[in-house]
This record gives sequence, structure tokens and C-alpha cells, in this order.
Amino acid sequence: MSLLHVNHIKAKLAEIYKNKIDISDSKSEQDTENFFLTRSYAAYTLQVLANIDPDASANSITDSYDDNGIDAIYYDRKNKFLWLVQSKWIKSGSGEPESGEVGKFSKGIIDLIELQLDRFNAKIQKKESEILEALEDPLVKLKIVLAFTGKDGLSEHNQRIIDDLLKELNDPTELATFHRFSLKQSHKSLVGIMEGQPIKAELILSNWGKVEDPYFAIYGTINGSDIANIWSENRGRLFSENIRDFIGFSEVNEDIIKTIKEEPENFYFYNNGITALCQSINKKPLGGSDRNSGIFVAEDFKIVNGAQSVGTLGNAFEKFPEKIAQTRIFIKVISLEDCPEGFGLNVTKKTNTQNKIDKRDFVSLDPEQERIKIELALEGINYHYKRSETTPKSDDQNYNVEEVMTGLACSLPNVDVAVQAKREVGKLWEDISKKPYTDIINSSITAIKTLRCVQINRETIKILKAKELISTGRDKSHYIHSNRFVLHIVLEKIGQQIILDPHFDFSDFKNTSLNGIISETAENTKQILDRLYKSSLVHQVYRNFTKCRDIKREIMKR
Repeated sequence: MSLLHVNHIKAKLAEIYKNKIDISDSKSEQDTENFFLTRSYAAYTLQVLANIDPDASANSITDSYDDNGIDAIYYDRKNKFLWLVQSKWIKSGSGEPESGEVGKFSKGIIDLIELQLDRFNAKIQKKESEILEALEDPLVKLKIVLAFTGKDGLSEHNQRIIDDLLKELNDPTELATFHRFSLKQSHKSLVGIMEGQPIKAELILSNWGKVEDPYFAIYGTINGSDIANIWSENRGRLFSENIRDFIGFSEVNEDIIKTIKEEPENFYFYNNGITALCQSINKKPLGGSDRNSGIFVAEDFKIVNGAQSVGTLGNAFEKFPEKIAQTRIFIKVISLEDCPEGFGLNVTKKTNTQNKIDKRDFVSLDPEQERIKIELALEGINYHYKRSETTPKSDDQNYNVEEVMTGLACSLPNVDVAVQAKREVGKLWEDISKKPYTDIINSSITAIKTLRCVQINRETIKILKAKELISTGRDKSHYIHSNRFVLHIVLEKIGQQIILDPHFDFSDFKNTSLNGIISETAENTKQILDRLYKSSLVHQVYRNFTKCRDIKREIMKR
């Protein structure tokens, strides 16, 4: 049976990726077939998991000699995912990749993160700008995928390799998740996903009800496991093209995860629920008119609001299914069968724009922010602390709330706050009534301090970027990831008198001394990093409270 499944996939790969996969490096007829199947299977994996088209997935292929175990790389800018895939075509449909290959993949990922690109082939080196763009974004998550046409599980040894890799990558904060794409999953994805068939969803609702006028809709409560399963089978196809897909890491999604782990029984009460559209919906006879439970079949099912809840439930289901089974979520499904043209589009737009709020919006409730805005205006600076579609890009006359919060946070004596700004800047304003927010923004903050912290922050970023452009490997990684830490040390070296004194000639200081302080701090930090944490991943050192305290202690001794 496994061989039959493999042949189904083989035929589909030939249909989709014919003339799309580069196999110019093959040296024999056997190479040609093996290269095509391995590479097209990696492309197919991304087409399914990352929800991209065949051309984009084919262009992601890096498999060749000296690929360091990484067969495909794709950066999803919208959702902030960097996909790294190893692909193994197993003709028999049984077994799994050899441990040596999985180990090579693991080592290759570490080399990639450390920007040791000289260890990779030309295909991967051509993606350098794409890789750098992804790794420079603190919100990017790595999606590590082992794709193979074999059994569903992994051996103890292979699993240990993956677990060790995740342990290293996710210390101290979660950077990477692992996904297995086996024969079972890949064959299941052939139906609908590759053919573009509408989704037919079976929904088991409890305490359900219906609305019949002016249009038909049903509503009720659905178990989180059922929604997670629907998502795992359909992923990005599940969401309307008119709204954002599941975005992965965000403040909202982290809160959803926290509720699932700590209070799954309260998930229903905390969550806004799901709104979905379908072309038609029918109830199965089972259960009759009993409103306690009903089974409904929705044709051409699409979620138009609640993508983050659904995607988070789906991802979390792989890690702690027993918690997901304890969750319930409200769902409303609207049938478009008798609706006027354009009604579905209106539902999509309205449900995603009305009553939408983000944690950053609560910053606008703090009167201190308005005071700072007024004081900065007297200095000729427009401070944008309220979210707006028309907010201009930051320049000499325009500051945004994130750079103001970051600059002021790094000026505090506690390096932990600067590390938090690197780990997850949104935590700085998570609760405007508590620390660290109240330490950063309070009545003592002046326009002069704000202005100078932002200017020093911008200068630090500029100097580190210049150093990054002429560096390679761990040095380049240091200049990318040390920005918040270096800013903190620079501000501490400069001292509060210079930052606070309105009579101090800051313009002259900026032109004559600031660049030297920043450059010296960056180099000293790099030397101490290499001495104390030579074997640690650079990107995680600057997200680690303890390690940053150690580096600061050594710097201040000098």
C-alpha cells in the first residue's frame, strides 16, 4: 500500500514540477530521476505547508552538492517564517532518513544561523540577502521540516538529534519549531490542496443555534481539537484571500498559547471566536432537532475572522493535544447560498476592521505619552504613539513609539530591560500600569532624554549595520544581534548627565565623540562574547538575561 501512495505522489510531482526543477548538476540518468524527485518533493512540501505556488516553491530549492543538508530555503515575509527543509525520497514508502543525514541537516542549520555561508553551495549563497533579512528580524521564527516518503514517526536516535537542535535553538526563547512531513501527511495533502478543490468541513457543534433572516447562519461551540484538525489538513487554504493568514509569532498568539497551556477551560470565555463563510451548510440527521449537539457539513468553508486563534490551536495541537482537547471556541458560519453579490466580501472586511485592538493601542491611554508628544513637538519632532495607517516613516522630524520605547528602555541601568527589548519588544508595553512600562515611561521622562536616546539608538544601528556589511560568519551575526545590548552599554557609558542636561552641546558630542564610543563598545562586546561564549549561538546570547549580565560585568570592568 505504501508503494502505491508513493507512486501517487510521484505522478503528481511530475505533473506539477515538470521543467520547474533545476537538475543540471545530474551526472547520470539515475541522478536525474533521484534529483528531480528529492527536489520536487521539497518544493511540494513547501507548497503544502507554507501555502505558496509551485513556481515560488521550485525557486526555493537549494539541494545540490555542498548544501550542508538543507534542500530548500524559503522566507515568508508576510508571516515571518524562515522555512528550512531537508527532503528524502524513499522509493519503498517505508523507513526514514539516515541519522547521518539528519545530523548533517542539524549542523547545517547551525552554520546558517551563524552565517557561515562559505560552508554552503552557490544556490544557498545566492540567498544571502534573503537569509540576512530574515535573521535580522527579531520576530522571525524558523520552521524546520524533515520531509520524506516514509513512515510517520522517527527513530529514537533521529528524534534525539532534532530535540538537541531545538534545545540549542530555543534557549532562552523559542526560535524554531520542527515539522515532520511524512508519506501519510503528503498523500493526504494531495486531495484538494493540489487540485484547488473547495474545502468541505464537517463541524460538530454543541449548544448550537441558527439565524434564518435575512440570511442563513448557524452558530455554536466547537472543540479546539476539531478546529485544529481542520487547520492541519488545509492550513493556508482555510483562510480567505482577503485577510491575513495565520501570522505565527505575535503578542496575541503568545497570549492564546498561554491560555491554552494554563487555562484551557477558560479559552471560550477569553477568545472572540471564529467567523466563517460557506456556499451552503446542511445539518446531518443525527441528533434530530436536539440543540445540545449537531453535526453540520459546510461546503467551500473559509475562515474570515479568527485566523490567529485557529492557526495557534493547530500549531499547539502538535505539542500538547491534551490541552487543546480541553478548549472550546465559539464559531459562527454564514451561508452565502441566498446572499447578494459582494456580501461575503463585506463580512470579511467588517469582521476584520470593527472593534479590532492591539496591546500597543493601550499605550495611547497613558497621559504621559501625550505629554511627551507635546514636549517633543516644541523641539520640532512629531511623535507618533497612536497607531495609524498614515504614520510616516521615522526620520529627523518623525519618531515612532517603538524606537522611543526601545531607546528609553535601554537607558535604564538594568540590562534585563534591554534584553527584553531584544527578545520581544511588545513586552515593554504589555501592561501600562506595571513594570517595565512604568520604569520606561513616567513623569520624570523629558523630551530632551527621549530625543537623545532615539538619536543614539539610530546612530548605533547605523554603525552596526556598516560593520555588518563588511563582516562574515559570527562577526556578522554579532553586529546584527547585539544592537540593543550595545545601545544599553553606550547609554551607560555616556551617562545621565549628558542625556538629561538641556544645556549640554549634544550636537557637538554627536559629531565628535559618539561614533567612537559606539564602535569601541561593539568591538569590546564582541571580544568578550568570543571569550565567554565561543560555542553559544550568537543570536541567543543577546536574548539571554544571564549571559548579557555576564558580558556587561566584564565590559564595565574595563
